[in-house]
Amino acid sequence: MTLTRTRPDAPAARPVDPRRLLRLARLDMTLLWRNRTALFGVVGLPAFFAVMLLVSDGNGHQSAGVPAVLYTGTGDLAFFLLPAVFMNLVSVFTARREELTLKRLRSGPLSDAEALGGSVLGATALYLAQSAVIVVIIATALDGGLPADPVLMLLGMLLGAVVFALLAMALSGVTPTVEMAQLTVIPVLLVSMLGSGFMFPLEEAPVGVRAVAQVMPLTPAVEIARTAYLGRDFTVDGDHGALGLVETWTACVPALLTLAAWIVVGAWLARRYFRWEPRRG
Repeated sequence: MTLTRTRPDAPAARPVDPRRLLRLARLDMTLLWRNRTALFGVVGLPAFFAVMLLVSDGNGHQSAGVPAVLYTGTGDLAFFLLPAVFMNLVSVFTARREELTLKRLRSGPLSDAEALGGSVLGATALYLAQSAVIVVIIATALDGGLPADPVLMLLGMLLGAVVFALLAMALSGVTPTVEMAQLTVIPVLLVSMLGSGFMFPLEEAPVGVRAVAQVMPLTPAVEIARTAYLGRDFTVDGDHGALGLVETWTACVPALLTLAAWIVVGAWLARRYFRWEPRRG
């Protein structure tokens, strides 16, 4: 059964009730807190990177013209999409499908968008909270100041959350059990860590590798977060020079378009592979 199939007793489209979304998001946070294994992956990994920022003195090392620890910190603002949104939702959707929870939610008063949107809202709120901690660390402990363009930074983060929520829906559909969900996310996690530029400048990579990295889903989110925060051109082919407000948005247009393209791709994959009921066979 696909994401677009509707119940015979329900209209094709129903209005979304924000109160229901908030209640489901709050329920998700409660269940996550009670699941220590899931909590470790979703919260433990970002906490580890946050602690590394606090204890690292950088040793004067530079990355792309800025302190290495500041470079990594601004990359964390996008990287946290993986544990908080992607890894979290793959496990949530897989577990609820196998436990028939999704089927029961769908057979009740909730619309499809509400049944899934509550989890997405909760994961996104968790991601934004983790990112807020990093902003505080950058602004205080790292003396990096506040974001130069918080609106652009937030836009990139939210678009990234949409992308990885859709990819999580798709991957959950081909993940047979919640135990396997811990493994199926690993390739995406490793490739994103190595190829998105969140820790190491992609400009040092071979041209072919850089071209592939530019179209990966996490890379544009990293570009936007770092460029918007530092007010300098940190797109893959940027010169790291200072930018004005309009120049910052202009520099990030390709990254914004890449995220928009991934939203289209992610929506197609979710429609194709997401399942409401347990896998058979």
